Amino acid sequence: MRSVSLLFILISVLSAQNPFEAYYLSKQRLQEKDTAGYFYLAEQAYTLAPFNLEFTVNYARACVTVNRHIRATNLLQAVADMGFDYDLENDTTFRPLWNQSKFKQLNAKAEQSSKLTASNYAFSVKEKDLVPEGITYDPRQQKFYISSVYKRKVVGINLDGTTFDLLGEAQDGLYSTLGMKVDAARNHLWIAGVLNTPKARTMGAGDMGKSAVFQYDLETKRLLKKYVPDDTLTHLFNDIATVNGSVYVTDSENGAVYRIDKETQTMTPFFRWDGMFYPNGITYTPDRKYLFVAHWAGISRISLADTQMVMLQHKPTTTLTGVDGLLFHENALIAVQNGAGPQSRIVRFELNKTMDAVAKATVLESQNPLYNIPTTGTIVDDEFFFIANSQLQNFDAQGNIFPAERMQPTYILKLKLKE
Repeated sequence: MRSVSLLFILISVLSAQNPFEAYYLSKQRLQEKDTAGYFYLAEQAYTLAPFNLEFTVNYARACVTVNRHIRATNLLQAVADMGFDYDLENDTTFRPLWNQSKFKQLNAKAEQSSKLTASNYAFSVKEKDLVPEGITYDPRQQKFYISSVYKRKVVGINLDGTTFDLLGEAQDGLYSTLGMKVDAARNHLWIAGVLNTPKARTMGAGDMGKSAVFQYDLETKRLLKKYVPDDTLTHLFNDIATVNGSVYVTDSENGAVYRIDKETQTMTPFFRWDGMFYPNGITYTPDRKYLFVAHWAGISRISLADTQMVMLQHKPTTTLTGVDGLLFHENALIAVQNGAGPQSRIVRFELNKTMDAVAKATVLESQNPLYNIPTTGTIVDDEFFFIANSQLQNFDAQGNIFPAERMQPTYILKLKLKE
């Protein structure tokens, strides 16, 4: 029986071609009460992607099942040091550790450090079914603009908090609107749009899988151009950075950054890397030397001159994964980290002089009671304005939005970046 079991384990391990597959296979083995199979696959997922905290905690559970308690405690300590609380005292898998003093200390640390409320209320939008993802600021008009995944439009917010539709629902064939940026010098609004999910209220036959970048004139509200690459790939254009009139947009579907050239007005691949799974937030340095792109494995710095890429290095107690919105501010990256652990948070990653490593990470806010998947933000006069509750998961299994009584107004919060 032992040799057959080992053979089955080896086949399972070899069949796991990536950390996600190993992780989900490990959960299956756990349900089947195959302790050895669970451990080996959980360990494989962690080994392939040690930066993923869900894989780390799963591996810690697996260590407990095979009586490797010291290893499990050390893994959980690393997670607690990063400021995330996995509610370990209510996870019965860790029952053998509950009475250990080190476990109690790390659990208390995680619980305390994962809660920090520092932001203030800025605005709210009464439309409960907006489901926004992107926010940007127009310094000319002194207005904020927020996107809408569900209603395929753009809403404006005046400084007094009143709102208006800048672009109406599906105007000019606009897709679900994601990341947006204002190019104030040219008075243009750039919008990343997609129709790859059932989260838009209106969607025609054959629309699924479409993605494009839309360029609008803010003076006339006229669509100047809709950009789609000249290829047969399925894209998910997500977030945008405007640099000297040219536009850089992350393609989450293809692990790439595309560039729209201001002179030729063409959209072409700028950077692609197999290790850049699901690129999302994107920003740039004031000297226009580097882009920074957030993706599943961390944050990459990309040279605008020659596309040379380096992964930002960081301390073991820092994680750069799970970042959505990303902005550059005074030699630091301001990140909306909504996918690293169970708590969403806003983090400042201070860079070293060469901008190839994070010298210090400071959690500015975590687990605000208003949070329901915070996504992106914009900086105005050293204040960070961000979407606190996108409600991106307020849909049922069929893609229908929750009824109004289960939805909330959209809250825009603000954090001071300088005292």
